Amino acid sequence: MKYGLFLLLMFLGAYLLPLGLRPMITPDEFRYAEIPREMIESGNCVVPRLAGMDYFEKPVMGYWLTAASFKVFGYNRFALRLPAALAAGLTALLLTIFLRRCTGETRLAVFGGILYLDFGLVYGLGNVAVLDSQLTLFIVGTLTAFFPAYIMEKWNTPRVILLLAAGIFAGFGFLTKGFIALAFPGMVISVFLLWEKRWKAFLTLPWLPLAGCLAVTLPWIMAVHRQAPDFWRYFIQVEHLDRFLRSTMVGQHAEGWWFYLAVLIPLLMPGGLLLILSGRGLRHIGIAELLQKSHVRYLVTWFLVPFCFFSVCRGKLATYILPCFLPLAAMGAMGIAEYFRQGGSYRMFRRMMTLLGALLVTGGVAGTAVAFLPGRMPVSGLTAEIIGLMRGFVPAAVAAAVWGGVLLYQRKKSWNRNLFAFFAGQIPLLFLVFLAMPEEIFGDKSPEAALKRLEKFIPPRAQIFAHRVNMHGAVWVWHRVHDITLIWAEGEWDYAVHSTVSGKGRYLSPKELLKYLASPGRKACAVLMSTDRFMKNHNRFPEDGVLHHDHQLTLVVYPSKSSPGSRKAPQFQSNMQ
Repeated sequence: MKYGLFLLLMFLGAYLLPLGLRPMITPDEFRYAEIPREMIESGNCVVPRLAGMDYFEKPVMGYWLTAASFKVFGYNRFALRLPAALAAGLTALLLTIFLRRCTGETRLAVFGGILYLDFGLVYGLGNVAVLDSQLTLFIVGTLTAFFPAYIMEKWNTPRVILLLAAGIFAGFGFLTKGFIALAFPGMVISVFLLWEKRWKAFLTLPWLPLAGCLAVTLPWIMAVHRQAPDFWRYFIQVEHLDRFLRSTMVGQHAEGWWFYLAVLIPLLMPGGLLLILSGRGLRHIGIAELLQKSHVRYLVTWFLVPFCFFSVCRGKLATYILPCFLPLAAMGAMGIAEYFRQGGSYRMFRRMMTLLGALLVTGGVAGTAVAFLPGRMPVSGLTAEIIGLMRGFVPAAVAAAVWGGVLLYQRKKSWNRNLFAFFAGQIPLLFLVFLAMPEEIFGDKSPEAALKRLEKFIPPRAQIFAHRVNMHGAVWVWHRVHDITLIWAEGEWDYAVHSTVSGKGRYLSPKELLKYLASPGRKACAVLMSTDRFMKNHNRFPEDGVLHHDHQLTLVVYPSKSSPGSRKAPQFQSNMQ
């Protein structure tokens, strides 16, 4: 029971409490906030729309979850990120239940869940409003429901329920991100059954999961086809075939086959540090003996098959392999427990903790000292602005130093106490990092406050033009869904503005924009761009606009051409608070 409470404490302190502290990041968080808001306000929960234009990159489950959170907690950062955080916590819980069933050891099972929450990629995606954490929950639900049903020898009610649950989880995953939610567990289960030589299972086990999947997906599949007939053509061709096979489109993240090998270890830290011990523990058991166990074969297949599949695909993002971290956490927990159970060298563990503690103490003390230096250091080049930002992180630096001291002071040879101490110290540290995170540290990736300050300079009934990078934030902050026109480059909006009725007339090319600004019949308007983009093109803009600059964003306000005395020299008006 006490270990389960620690898992809950880790989730509450590191994942749940900091959710509303960090400013929203563009474009992802504004996109995944605006689409659910438009669903709520329009009453249409079938077709995703962004800025009033059809948006077919993802299905609807992720938006539904965020919309439900908004309905309960209101339109705020906490509600926006809550589904991702809950998904990470529930995924760790499913892993804990899976390990408890397979090993019979509660302490080991809980340690596996905590280890998963301590992986860097898991933590990063569990605190940001993207869909990878939710997708991982549904994939893990599919796989952890299927395995206990598989090992049951007889058909009974629990087996039927588990197989239906596996299909329902798969259906939810499909509604979140599409076919990958079916392909991922499908590949794992197929290779696993081949390894186990269970040929008949291919004929008997898939039908109930298929029924569960269809039950939750078919209503929306048919509804979206009726309202937006082109959804499936675009979604299958562009978002699946192009992304995973060709990756010729801009933004499809083409990388070499080695990409995931290169990023795996950094993405596992800091929890991944303990996998060094795990390897030694698993060797104590013996690879051959391990692979005789069905659940170990399942975990090995779960990691290797998707990892190799994504490595072969052209389009790659680190987030694609997030579901592969579950088997690493499970095998890591089993290996570490075995390492100490077999009398593994406590000296090695102490050395690891001592090294980590020394680094934390040094970094914490140095960071605290530098934060209180004078405004400028000629040798290092640290400016007053940088030092000012560092001062916000003093509590986190102190927490790091204290935690490092605890790790250095360890003396008792109780591996479970020391392992849980390793995780416990990270809870206040991670919380304080988010608490101290200033808006300015993200630059124009965090424009929410700047957009609110710039809004007062927009004339009433003025036409607004926004660069595609700033479009998401402008629509969310200014609550102007239908009257902001996209400029400069379409990017993710390309399909909507060129192929849908909802996007007709919502885009101007650079030439069209400049022609309109120079036209004698121009109405009052405002142009929103990042400052660096505007400065690269400022000589192309007419000179009768007034420039308002705030937090790396530039708003150029143009009066109506018919207004007398409207011509003004360009000037920057800084509105930074």
